[in-house]
Amino acid sequence: MAEKNVTDPSNVSDLTPTSEYISHHLTNLTYGWCEKSESWGFAYHQQTIFPESPCKVTEMGFWAFHIDTIFMSSILGVIFFGFFGLAIRAAKLGVPGKIQNFAEYVFEFISKAVSTNFHGTSKIIGPLAFTSCIWILAWNLMDLLPVELTNFAGTAGTGFDYFKVLPTADVNAPLALALVVMFFVTYYTIANHGLGGFLKEFINPIELVGYFSKHVALALRLYGNLFAGEMIFILIGIMFGQFLMSFGQTLWFFPGLIMNLAWALFHILIIALQAYIFMMLTIAYINLACAKH
Repeated sequence: MAEKNVTDPSNVSDLTPTSEYISHHLTNLTYGWCEKSESWGFAYHQQTIFPESPCKVTEMGFWAFHIDTIFMSSILGVIFFGFFGLAIRAAKLGVPGKIQNFAEYVFEFISKAVSTNFHGTSKIIGPLAFTSCIWILAWNLMDLLPVELTNFAGTAGTGFDYFKVLPTADVNAPLALALVVMFFVTYYTIANHGLGGFLKEFINPIELVGYFSKHVALALRLYGNLFAGEMIFILIGIMFGQFLMSFGQTLWFFPGLIMNLAWALFHILIIALQAYIFMMLTIAYINLACAKH
């Protein structure tokens, strides 16, 4: 589900070129319900395929979907989990190769994290930890792609001028995973302590606030780090792009390239670390729900 954008990218006349550039790169391709036409459609300023679309992003209500986030999450899920599925099938055929060894290393790394930090008997926690870590890592790796890739769909003649390739920079994606974690935490708390035991913890209003806030923080921590990383890539692109346009010299290309590479190398650590932190907090929350008080 999409949240309302504070800035309407369709009002380009109200934005400076820099603000317009940033707004464009941080706006999702949105498909939703338009109240004034009582119909579904894409935001009209984001595409040219359906020019009769009457609604802006800000005029769409709760029933609005970020198509780019859904598309990229689905594609990345198929690619990454398909990779591990093929590695498992290959393991049955004979001598393990490099791909199988890599897949086994990842699996053993996550399995060790689960066995060390989870002391219950649930069979779901392992697959949940594996899925969250690998899927978030796949999302985060999209941040290393050039920021101008967001313009590729439009310039390639598809008719869509907005497309964000980084699902983690859309707060809805991390929130969706956090809701799944909250569901399992609630389920295991009730399963191990009963409904009365679950509700008893919320006699104090502060505990109730803390219960929801820790899951919101789980999502916002991931979103905030990747959103900030994407913003830095955009600012580097703007800074050296303006230099290039002003001086018409390729000399400014080299410091821009160096800064992008330096930030990308540092950002690799953030990409992997955020996936690992989300997985470990998921394990910790469910372990606490299963613990006997």
